[in-house]
Amino acid sequence: MEPLCLVINGPSAAGKSTLTTAIQDRAEVPLLRFGLDELFRMVPDHWGGGLPGARHSDLGFRYEDVEGRDGVRRIRTGPDGMLMLGAMNAAVVAMLQAGQGVIVDGQAFEPEANRDLEARLRELGRQRAAAVAVVELRTDDGELEDRQRRHRHPAGLSLFHNGEPPQSAQPDLVIDTNGLDAAQVADVLWDWLAELYPAIETGPASTT
Repeated sequence: MEPLCLVINGPSAAGKSTLTTAIQDRAEVPLLRFGLDELFRMVPDHWGGGLPGARHSDLGFRYEDVEGRDGVRRIRTGPDGMLMLGAMNAAVVAMLQAGQGVIVDGQAFEPEANRDLEARLRELGRQRAAAVAVVELRTDDGELEDRQRRHRHPAGLSLFHNGEPPQSAQPDLVIDTNGLDAAQVADVLWDWLAELYPAIETGPASTT
């Protein structure tokens, strides 16, 4: 059976990483996590947004206050950052082409990079080289503010993201997470995935 590519999108602090871990733990096929957090850990400090005085953050990634919105920040992506996002997309495709399943734990809020990944994944789907599922988590601002206080990412990103267009124009599944705990969200996604991709429950041996 073709490898699974599960893309989980949504604003910062929406629960993407927690959900990714839950699906990895339940799955009977190995799914490698790859997404923005993994990419940012690879970025040299001076191309990242979190280091004071980073000399190349204008080329890579930098945090900026959003004018007129107190306490709200965004990530500005420079030309080197866009190249890095494109490289991440190519790495996801390469893993799938090698037969390895992947969970993409969040795309950037960069339409050009996201269209690039979706076009690559659609082509793999047409070739039956991968089973692709794009999921969007939605959360109200009030809920996000509460979650953001307990989140390791810089305060303010969540509310900025929640006002931006979704990373995917046509997700396959949208989950409204308001009022749901992490286990309930995982149950919703797991039940849907098990119908779409039975090997996730049974493992590859039973599909031969």
